[in-house]
Amino acid sequence: MKKVFLVGLFAILFIPTLLAADRPPLPPGFSWQELPAIHAIFLKPDGWFFHQEMDNGTLAFFISKEDISKGGEFQTGLTINVFPKLKQGSALDRGRDLVNNLVAKHPGSNHWDRRLGPFQEYGCNVTDTDQSGTTVTSTYVLANPKTNTLYLLIFESPQRTWVAYAQIEKQIMSTMSLDDSF
Repeated sequence: MKKVFLVGLFAILFIPTLLAADRPPLPPGFSWQELPAIHAIFLKPDGWFFHQEMDNGTLAFFISKEDISKGGEFQTGLTINVFPKLKQGSALDRGRDLVNNLVAKHPGSNHWDRRLGPFQEYGCNVTDTDQSGTTVTSTYVLANPKTNTLYLLIFESPQRTWVAYAQIEKQIMSTMSLDDSF
């Protein structure tokens, strides 16, 4: 039987499958968004949108406050990019390098590196300003050394609304479920 790992900011829970009966309790105001292509589940806030794409072997999923299918972009939400079974290079090295590059461009940013069950997590929080305004971004990179798969998760929101959406980010990230065999 496969083991699936709930990977979060504060805890890792082990469950045997992605069956509904095995999931943690659903918090009010959320539903489960299944991602069968990568054997994963994420919380989706009620009223938010889901979109998925595939480009050159990269699987991309979006859980967003705005409907990405209408404008092609969003301001608040989670992007999940999955690079399955990398043929060149190590998922661990690529994950670490990606976060190190972000931190180098944003001195003083909060960053971390920790082991979460079979996954290695690298992450950082950064604030970026461009012509459209200031955005706060939390980047999580999870590397699965067993399968050499890399998960890039980016939660973002305009700075003016960050406080309101930081709790949603925390809930989504603390309850996501990834299958370590993918």
